[in-house]
Amino acid sequence: MKVLWFSMSPGLSASHLKDKSQGVGWIKSLEKNIQDKIDLSIAFYHDSDIEPFTLGNTKYFPIKRYKNGKISKAKERIFNAIESDNHIKSFLKVIDEVKPDIIHIHGTENPFGLVQKFVDIPTVVSIQGIITVCRHKYFSTITYLDVIKYSRLKSFLHSVTFVNIYKWFAKMAAREQQVYSYTKHFIGRTTWDKRVTLALAPSANYYHNDEILRDSFYQYEWNDKPIGKLALFTTNGPDIFKGIETLLECAHLLDVNKIEYEWNIAGLKKDDEIVNIAARSIRRPISNNIKFLGSLDEQALVQALSKTHIYIATSHIENSPNSLCEAQILGVPCIATHAGGTNSLLEDDKDGVLIQDGDPYSMAGAIMELKDNYDKAILFGKNSRRKALLRHDPGKITTDLLNIYKSILLPNK
Repeated sequence: MKVLWFSMSPGLSASHLKDKSQGVGWIKSLEKNIQDKIDLSIAFYHDSDIEPFTLGNTKYFPIKRYKNGKISKAKERIFNAIESDNHIKSFLKVIDEVKPDIIHIHGTENPFGLVQKFVDIPTVVSIQGIITVCRHKYFSTITYLDVIKYSRLKSFLHSVTFVNIYKWFAKMAAREQQVYSYTKHFIGRTTWDKRVTLALAPSANYYHNDEILRDSFYQYEWNDKPIGKLALFTTNGPDIFKGIETLLECAHLLDVNKIEYEWNIAGLKKDDEIVNIAARSIRRPISNNIKFLGSLDEQALVQALSKTHIYIATSHIENSPNSLCEAQILGVPCIATHAGGTNSLLEDDKDGVLIQDGDPYSMAGAIMELKDNYDKAILFGKNSRRKALLRHDPGKITTDLLNIYKSILLPNK
């Protein structure tokens, strides 16, 4: 079976390309498990002009993403430009060279899905995030006015404020809805993305396939430890809908209640603009008990989670956040906002605690509740780990994906 993936990730070729990004680890993990079972090619965006190449069993097709020159890039920022539809010619060129039996597009939010308008090759699209809904939830607590008031002058001058990103999301959402209109087959993971797909593409077929996590998270198990000073942990990103303001407000409530804790945050630095905007929007100083760790690699993240008492997911909208899944598969007790697809990952009062997104009071209360009844928290972690090991089983996920491909191809035989 000849399969062509379109992805924002270079997959296992990242090290060859000296790509240092920590994201989209599930693409690498899936490629590693499936590359010897199919004839796989991967097309992806890259900042440089690079000829197609082969590593191991996979053929790679880098697609130049940006125009050369600072002026062109500045124009793209000023006008909140998304990828040009002219890139479709490059996508079609790859398709013509590979001549795949099936095309698998990773993500509805990128332009790759538009190729379906021009080819008759069976195509399936995996749902990652859904920009249409992320835009709808964008200004959940931090407001449009907060961004205008508290963004740095430099961000305005370079057209990179969160308002600019919101406008960029609007264009991406419009394109995403085109992709939904063309797509006959979707792969998703949660009740949430299935329902959104039903609303945006009611006649499409929907298949369930979970994600393979990064290798290190299968190799370790969290061990419960006595609580002295409470160790909290969150992996977040510099996005306005990730709930950093809820976290900061929750930390203030823990301070008021004289809880001894340290809250480590991976993925953010204290001087990141979103942290400043969040703190000023809720009119609270950043607690001295919060420690911003910046970006952590896979091993550092495992080590940090192993020292954690409770993992807390804070977003206003998610599909199936891998950061939460990684904490679960280690067995760390978890609290998560009931946002998007998180209730498909974590059953409230069985695998952890679900709270309303944007509610710092119930978040603080849940932390205090688990602290005072930590045996219950440990049980939640064990339940969660048991389910996560089944959900993220690499062999099952690989077999399920191959069966999805065969199911889609069958009517064409």
